[in-house]
Amino acid sequence: MKRTHKTFSAIAVSLVLSGQAAAAAMIGPKLNEQLKSNTGPFKVIVSFDEHQKMAPVLEGLNIPYLALQTMPMVGAALTKEQLNSLAAHPNVTSIYADTTLEYYNYNSGEITGGHFVQDNYNVTGKGVTVAVLDSGVDSTHPDLTYGDTTIENVKIVGDLDLAGGRNAFIEGTPNSDTSSGHGTHVAGTVAGSGAASANDERRANYHDGIAPDATLIGLGAGEGLSILYALLGFDYAIANQERFDIDIITNSWGGGDGAEFDPNNPINKASFQAYKNGMVVTFAASNSGPDEDTLNQYAIAPWVINVAAGTPTRDLADFSSRGVAGHQYKLPDITAPGESITSTRAVNTALGALGPVTDPAHPEYYAYYHTISGTSMATPFVAGVAALLLEVNPQLSPDQIEQIIKDTADPMDYAPHEVGAGHINVKAAVELASTVAGERAEFMKGDTLWARSGEWEEVDDANGKLLFEGKWRARDSEQALNDSAMHSKYANAAVLASIRGDRVRLNFIVKDNRTSSIEVLSDGRSVGYATIYSETASKSNHERVSVVFDDLGSGLHDIQIRMLDKNMMFDGLDVDGSLVDIGVTFEKNPFSFSGTMGASAENIEVHEYPLELGEKDVSLSATLAWSSVADLDFYLIDPAGNTVASSASLENPEGLQFWVEQPGTYTLQVTGYISAATPYTIDGEITSQTN
Repeated sequence: MKRTHKTFSAIAVSLVLSGQAAAAAMIGPKLNEQLKSNTGPFKVIVSFDEHQKMAPVLEGLNIPYLALQTMPMVGAALTKEQLNSLAAHPNVTSIYADTTLEYYNYNSGEITGGHFVQDNYNVTGKGVTVAVLDSGVDSTHPDLTYGDTTIENVKIVGDLDLAGGRNAFIEGTPNSDTSSGHGTHVAGTVAGSGAASANDERRANYHDGIAPDATLIGLGAGEGLSILYALLGFDYAIANQERFDIDIITNSWGGGDGAEFDPNNPINKASFQAYKNGMVVTFAASNSGPDEDTLNQYAIAPWVINVAAGTPTRDLADFSSRGVAGHQYKLPDITAPGESITSTRAVNTALGALGPVTDPAHPEYYAYYHTISGTSMATPFVAGVAALLLEVNPQLSPDQIEQIIKDTADPMDYAPHEVGAGHINVKAAVELASTVAGERAEFMKGDTLWARSGEWEEVDDANGKLLFEGKWRARDSEQALNDSAMHSKYANAAVLASIRGDRVRLNFIVKDNRTSSIEVLSDGRSVGYATIYSETASKSNHERVSVVFDDLGSGLHDIQIRMLDKNMMFDGLDVDGSLVDIGVTFEKNPFSFSGTMGASAENIEVHEYPLELGEKDVSLSATLAWSSVADLDFYLIDPAGNTVASSASLENPEGLQFWVEQPGTYTLQVTGYISAATPYTIDGEITSQTN
């Protein structure tokens, strides 16, 4: 699928503590309101720029805390004074209130199916694991048996009120859904085996889930779900992703309906990390319809699948939340069955008491199944469909899975901000998924559709904050971002940039099927090489090729992109963060030499020109040109006598580019491969840092 690049400039508003002139950290809107009227203590989620900075900062302020394993976040109960101290600390990025969340329910009754691909294609979610972050899972239910369907069941325990705080993930819990029943119904919608309805005369395993052979990880946050418990659930899933091969995490809860997308919200940070790690993340749209602008604030994060609820007649359920017409983020992605959904029942729970199935032919169903409605029910259905797509094509990326579900949706007579792409069509989605070339490998290298702030910051090659070293000129190409890209004539030309962020995507125009290479340095350290290649590129068919360099670390970075081959075309970069002004200034100092190469064959005659390169000299570029029929070669020798750059082709002029790593006396060397009496000139420049 073709990526659509957009430019996005909307930034979340930074709030500061009441009575405080300035703060290094962003303060969440609910916490800001609490600070105006409450004296504390305040239960909060604190985000840091780096994991290793958390303990020194908090212990230095004598603050008890509860830390996440995989993300630089902690839960803490703070006084106002402690909050002010943390907000001003340079290693703290944001502080948000640990508010209560809600599970999304809407009572009704009846049944829906979704078994076509199971019965006709034998696609049932085999080999796929779904984490259910919810109130818990009753794995004593015959449809959700522990060790079979539910391969791990975790009760999440976290308590900020204890000295020092504590958290625990109690694995092997038979029933982690003892009070709500919400998570048990959700789990059955994804992957219930239907064992309790195995002998139904209408269809074997009549009440099974959409992906009955998928496996489940129950993450039981209890009935009193808060941001901290939700974060702990994400933390467990990310930390144990490889251990359990977790592919999908489904979330039928939320809060803050109608709020704007806030990439700094801790839940959005956590869902992005799961997405970036290769998990499909689904979220319920919420049940605040039919009013507009009522979508769950966590469902509108662009990297998650935002699920609206449909009726048995494939209309939009009245209770399903709506977005805002024309808004970039405030719209569902897909509508799925969410009204009158029969699934697994957790007896002796609040939700389990609602809508028990009364079937005269099968009175035993009363104890095992119940029927309820809500976007909570639609969301796990989509998670189960994602499992089906991964069964038929395990190499699909999360971006591809969402796009396939949307591309194959059936149209509905509603606006996109109400139903998204339309009503989910499982059969069409499975068929398309089986034919698409998977892009998971590229995704896992960091080439994701979405950045942590939503859109990547798109930087054109003409941006004045980029510095080009070496011989560059603009060349036209219809495939380039603005129909033009920068062409480097010689190898070792480079682009310099300063970015704030941990990921950069570099874009190139390829005009033939030859292989070229680049090296990227961050803060003077090589972070890797990449091959730039397109099998189908030609002079008449240019191709745009992108490569991503990930895990650069948080904060500011000076990036150097070195072209290891000549004739490369650079078409700008995308930053998961922002491009900033280069913090140094440079000056270019020209030099020139001239001479005449006498009669020479196979480099018998050699001319040498010494150059002194100092501590602040960054790079050297030079061209060798001559006026008669000859073949001269060009070399640069370092102070130790090693050849560190060369140009020995049949071209006139020859050119070389070199990045200075140590000062000293270097030597430009001209040799006569074929020469009679050949006048030549050397023109070059030394780039030096001036501050």
